[in-house]
Amino acid sequence: MQGIIVGSMEKFTGPRRFLYNLSTAGHALFDSLLLTFYVPFLLPAKERVEEGMIQFISNKTFWGIFTVLGVIMVLGRIVDAVADPLVASLSDRSNSRLGRRRLFMLFGGLPLAVSTVLIFFPPLPYTSWINALYLAAVFSCFFFFYTVYVAPYIALIPELGRTEQDRMSMTTVQGYFALLGGAVVMIGGPVLLGFFMRGAGGGVPTGGVPPGVVTPVFAYQKMAILLGIIGVVLLYAAVFAVDERRFSSARPSTDSLVRSFKLTIQNKPFLIFLAANMCFWFVFNTVRSSALPIGERLMGASVGFSGLNFTVLFAVAGICFVLVFLLTKRIGKRAVMMMGLGSFALLSVLISLTGVVPVNPVYWGLVCFGLFGFPTAVLLVIPNVFISELCDYDFRKTGQRREAMYFGVHGFFLKLNLGLSAAILAFFYSVFGKDIANPLGVRLAVMAGGVIGLIGMIVIVRYPAEEIKAGESKP
Repeated sequence: MQGIIVGSMEKFTGPRRFLYNLSTAGHALFDSLLLTFYVPFLLPAKERVEEGMIQFISNKTFWGIFTVLGVIMVLGRIVDAVADPLVASLSDRSNSRLGRRRLFMLFGGLPLAVSTVLIFFPPLPYTSWINALYLAAVFSCFFFFYTVYVAPYIALIPELGRTEQDRMSMTTVQGYFALLGGAVVMIGGPVLLGFFMRGAGGGVPTGGVPPGVVTPVFAYQKMAILLGIIGVVLLYAAVFAVDERRFSSARPSTDSLVRSFKLTIQNKPFLIFLAANMCFWFVFNTVRSSALPIGERLMGASVGFSGLNFTVLFAVAGICFVLVFLLTKRIGKRAVMMMGLGSFALLSVLISLTGVVPVNPVYWGLVCFGLFGFPTAVLLVIPNVFISELCDYDFRKTGQRREAMYFGVHGFFLKLNLGLSAAILAFFYSVFGKDIANPLGVRLAVMAGGVIGLIGMIVIVRYPAEEIKAGESKP
């Protein structure tokens, strides 16, 4: 049997553990930078185009349901989804002296940062298929290198944290750092945009931009570069901190890619969790990608003010991490996940009614974003503990440590799910409207996310928590 010999390894604590957890802020920053700003940057509202933004790709639908941006996102996610099990298998089987995980983190971090920033630099300053092809390539690179870094990174959780209490502690701290990374983007991003746009002109002059003129597009680009530098520093904190030879005795897996993938998807409890968690992420990504449009078009706020929505959400989520930790100890992971999915579903419907109910839309929106803090805290803490538990469950059945494959398969479906949610978001915006005068698409997209959240709450009821716990007590 291959496994972790706890007694022979050092305990992963102190500054090294802090630096490992800190890198969560790095990959959360790049994830948030993409998902928060790709829609308003590439498909700005017509009012923003009049102020100097550029619509880089076509906003039209074809074959009734497809949009250019939707297809780009789906293609990128397909590349990413294929990369997940491949990178996972290579990491699980790696014999590198740097460790099974750290090698991939080392070579994935910088390309992830560069590809994120390049999304904000389409080659032509007008709507063009060349921009569409460029963005298809860059989005694919982003998703690929995100997997190269993140899949091995989170696979370290069950290796470095050897008990559920230890893993809950790690994922709770990582939740705080994920909020930090998201806050840098979602709060700092609009602030930076507002700062850089103070000198922005009305539009882009024909024949080029005169020296010294700051356009709104250039403001986005400066913001992306600055945040990218911060993000790449955060990513490499874990590379420096984790010496796998000292803190993990997990042996390389001997299973092939195909066999490892097959064994993983044959784990019924994992499939139940996976389906529910896909619903969880669908509604979260829908709300996150709609946050700026909700602020501008439903609440009637400015881009800079919209950052306050995230400030309120993150402040409440930070408080709720402790609540999630305590609730999990008292009623279990499954019940807490049900609570998170149910509250996400309800709040998605409520926030879609911003500006319709007879309440000041700014106050209504801020309260809803604040209440989103609880399900966000659940999402950032609980899923990785579920997967770590399922990795141990699988080890008892197969004798192989395949942490990266479990996180990789989870990532495989998560990326397909995110591509689908982005395509659906683009569909609602393009067909039903996303402008201040007609924001129906914004309302319907968020409401659809709420329906998916309700489905996830029903699915997670079937997770056999008692069976998994009973297995832990067996010799």
